[in-house]
Amino acid sequence: MALDAFESTAVALARAAGERALEAFQTTVALEFKGQKRDNPVTALARDTETFLRTDLRSAFPDHGLLGEEHADDIAADARYVWVIDPIDGTMNFASGLPLFGISMGLLDEGAPVVGCIWVPVGPTLGSGVYHARVGGAAFFDDAPVRVSKAEDERGQIMALPGGFLRAFRFRRPDRSLPREARALPDARTTGSCTAELMLIASGALRAGVFIKPSIWDVAAGTLIVREAGGEVLTWEDGHWRAFERFLPAPPDRGKGEPALRNWGRPLLMGAPEAVARLTARMAWHPRLPRPLQKLVGLSQP
Repeated sequence: MALDAFESTAVALARAAGERALEAFQTTVALEFKGQKRDNPVTALARDTETFLRTDLRSAFPDHGLLGEEHADDIAADARYVWVIDPIDGTMNFASGLPLFGISMGLLDEGAPVVGCIWVPVGPTLGSGVYHARVGGAAFFDDAPVRVSKAEDERGQIMALPGGFLRAFRFRRPDRSLPREARALPDARTTGSCTAELMLIASGALRAGVFIKPSIWDVAAGTLIVREAGGEVLTWEDGHWRAFERFLPAPPDRGKGEPALRNWGRPLLMGAPEAVARLTARMAWHPRLPRPLQKLVGLSQP
């Protein structure tokens, strides 16, 4: 099947899942907590949404692998294509009544994103809809094309930075000999949802975004949509920002285990090309990174 068939199926499924999410959003949503520390929020809707998406994707594409946040991996050893699902990204926003969340499906071809689809409750038209893209096919919100910001410089612009980012990185002071417009950086915002931020970048509302250690389901769809919207997507590798190409299996953060796509987690920086260039020129990792980040970015600590 061609990529456009994969894309159209994903759009239809995302729209159906989004209708369910909107119904639930208008009710009182109970949070549960998972993980060893019982501090990772989840809702029954997220589990049900992933089950719904998995069931229909398995029916439509029986040879494709399935990887999602809330259920075990279903990936055959010889699977070329893998769907990566985030049933609700921005769980605490959703449960709190803040309409900054998304339902995300990204299709990987041997690790490289080739189709991306994200339903959001509020898009550029101030209504719900689906951002979607396939390799070489541009990016859209429903039927309308979207593009990253074309601002001439960073004055009056905004970007997405993670909460507590000052413990991970800083921006160096600019060269005072440069004109004011060349010294400016976008003002920072934190929304609590990677997918929301990625789609705001793709549609030009945010100039750029930095994501320190996203999970694969947070960004599998969004990286492609941003790139097809004219943005640049970089990952930190071997001490440098490099063009992002594909997700690779990684060993678990703790303990022993075989490398798996589920364990991927690398810094990403993406946005309008001009903004990305300005940010990478000034960004520096904190000299005393928290221990979990030291190995990730390849910096030894005293």
